[in-house]
Amino acid sequence: MSDEMLKGLIDVPQPEAALLLEAGYLYMEMGKPREAEEVFAGVAALLPHSEVPHVALGNLEFSQGHFQRALKHHQEALKLRPDSALAQAHIGEALLWLKKVDDGVKALQKAIEMEPGGAPAAFAQALLEAHGQGAVGR
Repeated sequence: MSDEMLKGLIDVPQPEAALLLEAGYLYMEMGKPREAEEVFAGVAALLPHSEVPHVALGNLEFSQGHFQRALKHHQEALKLRPDSALAQAHIGEALLWLKKVDDGVKALQKAIEMEPGGAPAAFAQALLEAHGQGAVGR
């Protein structure tokens, strides 16, 4: 079995899982949230140990202004994978938008510490800078 297989209800090759998630994000960009949710929920069911589809569900909720629901999905993602800097960064983002500024800043700082130099850290740093400039979480 290839290292690129993702363990779940059935083994799913990583490129196929990524393609499914991309389809969900495409639906989201097309303004079809119901279809996007169905795709992301399906991937979450296929890969119950992966945090990635839960982050996607959180991003979908966030894009619709449902910040509390976004936070819940990102927290679920972090429960599945406690070392996920991506989930941690999105938790910080949701907290800022929920006006829970201190908790949001702490979550973003933790995301940076979890994976310094990674894409989630860069995202968290950009959010911290936007917050510092008054653009987010005021």
